[in-house]
Amino acid sequence: MKKYLLLAIPYLTFFFSPIAIILFTTGALVFADLFTGVFAARKRGEEIHSKKMARSISKIIFYFLAIILSRLMELAFFPQIPIANITAGYIALIEFKSNIENIGVITGIDLWKALINKIHKQK
Repeated sequence: MKKYLLLAIPYLTFFFSPIAIILFTTGALVFADLFTGVFAARKRGEEIHSKKMARSISKIIFYFLAIILSRLMELAFFPQIPIANITAGYIALIEFKSNIENIGVITGIDLWKALINKIHKQK
């Protein structure tokens, strides 16, 4: 058993090292969304329920699962396509937008609209 555990360490390192920063960033974005969401809800005068807060735990679990499954697909079938990065990028954009919207509610400034306008001006 010890021999198999010792063999698993290099494989797990090989598997997780390219997606470690992705998993960390995804977790940070979800926790930031939880934090900003609570403040935005307070600003709107809404009640804070543990059921809504528990959704963040589910999001982290399923987002991590999606990224890990994407990494498996990448390794097994599409080594030339960064599927894990694409999946994580999509998730990150969703969570980033949610954070920006919450910050807009808190501060009264529509950062998302300002950001999109700035991007369009750069083109």
